[in-house]
Amino acid sequence: MMLELFQLKKVINVFLILGMVLGINSFSITEDIASAAPVIILTGETFTPTMSPPARLIGPEFNRGLENATGGMVKTKWHTASALGPTADLYTRIVTRVIDYGQFNIGYTPGVFPISEMFELPIRFPSGEILTKAMIEIYKKGYLEKDYADVKFLFFYNIGPYQLWSNVKITSVEGLVGKKIRCPSPTFVEMTKALGAIPVSMVGGEIYSAMEKKIIDGTWACGDMAAAFKLGEVAKYVVMTNIGTITHTWAMNKIAYQSLPETGKKYIEENWEKFSLLGGRYFDEYNEKGFVFAREKKVETVVWSEMELKKMDNMIVPVFKSWLNKVESKGLPGKKALSDFHQILSQLGGKEPFLLQK
Repeated sequence: MMLELFQLKKVINVFLILGMVLGINSFSITEDIASAAPVIILTGETFTPTMSPPARLIGPEFNRGLENATGGMVKTKWHTASALGPTADLYTRIVTRVIDYGQFNIGYTPGVFPISEMFELPIRFPSGEILTKAMIEIYKKGYLEKDYADVKFLFFYNIGPYQLWSNVKITSVEGLVGKKIRCPSPTFVEMTKALGAIPVSMVGGEIYSAMEKKIIDGTWACGDMAAAFKLGEVAKYVVMTNIGTITHTWAMNKIAYQSLPETGKKYIEENWEKFSLLGGRYFDEYNEKGFVFAREKKVETVVWSEMELKKMDNMIVPVFKSWLNKVESKGLPGKKALSDFHQILSQLGGKEPFLLQK
């Protein structure tokens, strides 16, 4: 034992002498060694195409901000176009920590986010930014706490109003009867049925081939998808319905969130609203670019009269009733949430966003 202590003192003395010779403060060396922490590497994923706003702009901006806020203690590995598995399973990959965080479509996990599904009801709204502002207010009112209980909510936005892109010219609601229309979520399935059309469920990446081969007659999609998914190359017409949307939600695995340094947690807490609005604004911008792309490809724009749109609104009232019955049966405040949502949207400039149920 005495020999071991003697050898240890010898090593320490050599270390101190070497530090004095080289002009190095030995205490700063030991402090640096003690303070050095392992870098946390987080894996993130989006299901959207590589050149879409979430993949190319929103994700990288969030990643850079998180890395900078933590002084490099956190690094990110970013994947696009569902590179790590099926699109429909992306939320599950977050919950089970196959990935640490990511962006998913709540329509691909029906029933998991009952109140959030309200945002995807067939609502008319002027822009992605305005609807996102309404979504933020609903979040602040506490309606969504149960929806995101299994993950750490990061931010969300919608991707702007949906139009009807088709291979056949549809000039009235009656023209939809019997047409096979691709639907991105259960709500769109219900709406399509209510309008007399045949719903076909498929993810965005399958639309181009399905329209090209005439497996479907059309699809509900926002303007950005005309370019991002090349719909402008296969659709001949776009009916400006300005109705419904898809919600992009960003979330992190709870354990991954708890592993972050305090600076990382603070960054997330202080920037969720900023990134929500950023997403809505980006999609407004890219939707316009999508329409430009469509016009370049000679896609004809079809505009229905106000009377035709009102006829459509009356036909889809059962979709709202179905949602209300579903959430109220779970003991959730669907009617109050929908009423608040209608009021907020109207205050933000949404003209008759939907027929409010009595």
